[in-house]
Amino acid sequence: MTAAAPGLRFGIVQGRLVQSPPGELQWFPQRYWESEFFIAGALGIDYIELIAERNHNPGNPLWLDGGIARMRDLAAANRMSLHALCDDFIIDHALCGDDAVLRQVVDLVGRGGRLGARKLVLPLFEASELTPTNAAAFRDPLRAIADAAAAQGMLVCLETILTARELMAALDAFGHSALSVVYDTGNRVAFGHDLPGDIRLLGSRISHVHIKDKNSANRNVLLGTGLVDFRAVFEVLAEIGYSGPYTFETQRGRNPARTARYNMGVVEFFHAEAEEARS
Repeated sequence: MTAAAPGLRFGIVQGRLVQSPPGELQWFPQRYWESEFFIAGALGIDYIELIAERNHNPGNPLWLDGGIARMRDLAAANRMSLHALCDDFIIDHALCGDDAVLRQVVDLVGRGGRLGARKLVLPLFEASELTPTNAAAFRDPLRAIADAAAAQGMLVCLETILTARELMAALDAFGHSALSVVYDTGNRVAFGHDLPGDIRLLGSRISHVHIKDKNSANRNVLLGTGLVDFRAVFEVLAEIGYSGPYTFETQRGRNPARTARYNMGVVEFFHAEAEEARS
């Protein structure tokens, strides 16, 4: 069994440890979902970031009582946690102005509570894109979700394309301690953000980090072959004292398990370099 270096915890987005159909990057692994727990456990990955799909799938174990129980059993058998889940449903269904969508998110928080999850990732893109001009419309639904999450002991981690200053202003306006930030290295670099500057400004608001790399064509590429300066990223994460886990939202390569081992090595290297630079 591979194990993460001391002080490091790794997660991976569901579906990234098995091959997906052509052209499918974010993909629920259908009949293979159970096998990912065994692969992740053997690699020393602490958790799989579970996904609720963009189109509701009643067969997804997140929505089944038996599925919740089975995931808990699989996590325990493989010495894993069920740390985080992500609601992709809101990418295609507008969170603002639709009570049914809000209920779906709150219901997912409840499912996360039954799993013992600590974080819900909300990707505020496309149909639910958060901008400086529409932020006021998000206040009430996000506070309702945050209230539900806080009751379950969970954080709500927002992923947006806002600049760090815009995101800080939005969080201040929302005014809820259960709302925090997921920092995605690939998405941020693709939108031309200053990653070290972002991380330094957001500071303790960052509670979750997605690791991926992108090239100039906005394609998800193997870590270290795209635009992300991982040395700079990890130096600033060390500077702000980030001690949370790192979730791989990476491409699969030719062999997903081999790619995951490579990714873990990349993070371990730059994390160690950053820690030694500060000592």
